[in-house]
Amino acid sequence: MAWASLIRNKGRAVLTMLGIVIGTASVILMLSVGQAAEQYIMSQVASFGSDMIFVENGPGDGMQGSGPPTTSIKQTLTMKDFRKLKQLSWIRLVDADYMSSLLVEFGGLSRTRGISGSSENGLNVYDAEIARGNFFTAEDVDARARSAVIGSGIADEFFGQEDPIGKQIKIDKRPYHVIGVLKPAGTRFFTNLDKQIYVPVTTLMQDLNVEHIQFMALRIGNTPPNEAKERIRVLLRDQHNLDNPTGDLAKDDFFVSSQEDAQKVAGSIGNILQILLVSIAAISLIVGGVGIMNIMFVSVTERTREIGLRKAVGAKQRDILGQFLAEAVLLCICGGLIGVVSGIGFSWLGIKALQAFQSPNWTFIMPINGIFLGLGVSTAIGVVFGYYPAKKAAELNPIQALQYE
Repeated sequence: MAWASLIRNKGRAVLTMLGIVIGTASVILMLSVGQAAEQYIMSQVASFGSDMIFVENGPGDGMQGSGPPTTSIKQTLTMKDFRKLKQLSWIRLVDADYMSSLLVEFGGLSRTRGISGSSENGLNVYDAEIARGNFFTAEDVDARARSAVIGSGIADEFFGQEDPIGKQIKIDKRPYHVIGVLKPAGTRFFTNLDKQIYVPVTTLMQDLNVEHIQFMALRIGNTPPNEAKERIRVLLRDQHNLDNPTGDLAKDDFFVSSQEDAQKVAGSIGNILQILLVSIAAISLIVGGVGIMNIMFVSVTERTREIGLRKAVGAKQRDILGQFLAEAVLLCICGGLIGVVSGIGFSWLGIKALQAFQSPNWTFIMPINGIFLGLGVSTAIGVVFGYYPAKKAAELNPIQALQYE
């Protein structure tokens, strides 16, 4: 009877289900893309390797220091810290970094591109490879040489088929000589490395009139990460003249993290983001439930005489209640099923778009929990929002219902 009632009013049923369809599809889309983003970030972090340690500006407890480099916190790391860490035999490689976005010019073409100030170890720390030419040396860093190594995308964009080695480009109106081109490296941490230009960190800091580096990246070899982090903290406390005999991280003016720390932060952020997105999407389900309740009230009013007739020939309150409740639940289940199919389809298309425009490392994830969540919640909404109209129908007086015009 519930199905026949919906078939008789197909247009109204479709419009009524629309809120449930959108809500369920939104939940699945958000969960799918959220899980794919979390997996992508985890893979990006893991690509650095377990022996990677980062030292950043900011308090040692990580309350502000974790995340991308920023100048909004106190800058304390210097090239002296970098050179001190370079002297330690148990540290395999250490790189000092300063990043900015500046205007790049060559041959009448000008674009704002990412500039990465790096040390002579930047190439090896991040496992990058030179395609042509050379990377700058320690002597170039000490001498503040105006040398630049460009990503493959920059080479194609500014030089085309022309060999860029030996050519002069301008970065922030200052001349730099191209000494090398990197092999294609793709995207890492939402940054297109092929669109980056690498220059000696000392030169970039001089041009920007800054005294502090943003962060350091270290390869620690076989030293356990926690032991390495503690050794680095002890050394930098001495470098920065910090009175911190108890090793209280909150008193440090630098932040030391490992790959494991980054994965924990990325995982917690991913979980919070998914909860937030699903909560926003769930509003659509609630709106859809309110719509179903309104339509069920209209249906009860339209079918008052039918209800009176059924009660007059012996139907009990539970029979009427079950009939209208079944209609509400059936509406939500149908809307939920359509929403599941739509959500999976939109999720797949979204991941394909991310693969095409950002990185091929994005993978489509079927959100099984989202499917069960969407169907379960939509069914529950049918029960919750359909119960009151159904109860109102069941409580109608049969004589008054038969007299209703």
